[in-house]
Amino acid sequence: MRYEIDHDIHIHSHLSLCSNDPMQTKENILAYAIRNNLKYICLTDHFWDENIPRANEFYEPQNFEHIKKALPLPESDSVKFYFGCETEMDKNYRLGISEERFDSFDFVIIPTTHLHMMSFTIDEKDTSLERRADLYVARLDKLLDMDIPFHKIGIAHLTCPLMAPNNKDDHLKVLDLIPDKVFKELFSKIAKKKAGFELNFSFFQYEGESLERVLRPYRIAKECNCKFYLGSDAHHPQGFDYAIKNFSAIIDALDLKESDKFKIKN
Repeated sequence: MRYEIDHDIHIHSHLSLCSNDPMQTKENILAYAIRNNLKYICLTDHFWDENIPRANEFYEPQNFEHIKKALPLPESDSVKFYFGCETEMDKNYRLGISEERFDSFDFVIIPTTHLHMMSFTIDEKDTSLERRADLYVARLDKLLDMDIPFHKIGIAHLTCPLMAPNNKDDHLKVLDLIPDKVFKELFSKIAKKKAGFELNFSFFQYEGESLERVLRPYRIAKECNCKFYLGSDAHHPQGFDYAIKNFSAIIDALDLKESDKFKIKN
């Protein structure tokens, strides 16, 4: 059976500082889900635990007191609305969430490719594409060696342009520098840990060879038996306009089935 588009578990509200959109309310997010017959969604505002020192200027105000302003989440008979967050890994491989705080969330998104935060996620001494490729591998490997509840964790932004944001195709060059064998080793660990593998890249921004280059990691992840979840990463209502179409194109390109789906454990 084809992978059903029945969820979106990477969504930001106006509480995320990179949104700050008064129209991106929890009520409008739920309405998007109802409109598109989704069965479950998750709010994943940016979060840095106040118990973890040395957050950067972006993350410091986005502590638990800030993001819990979204609670209680609106209810619906047809849609389950989960409370989650998107945290960060800094350049010293520290996560922005303490061990005890995991229990506060249904789902926790962790990207390791946010290498646009100079001096916070990447050292300014070496920002070459080769260094970024090394960090892609090292940061993901370090995360996967942590003792954290992977059953409620999504590994996000695995082909994100922010891994090399200076030029349009630099992120593809970084991906090209990582051999299939290395991807297989990393993605086999994701599958073994039973973490979710995020699908959220903008499919229609790529074509031809570029599309194949961005699809390569996902094809390898599928071979490694990773389980995939859908995330629009919407920060504004306009982000919902193309989400379902984008999800459908990715699902068809990868020929995903229901057996390939990651699900939040209640």
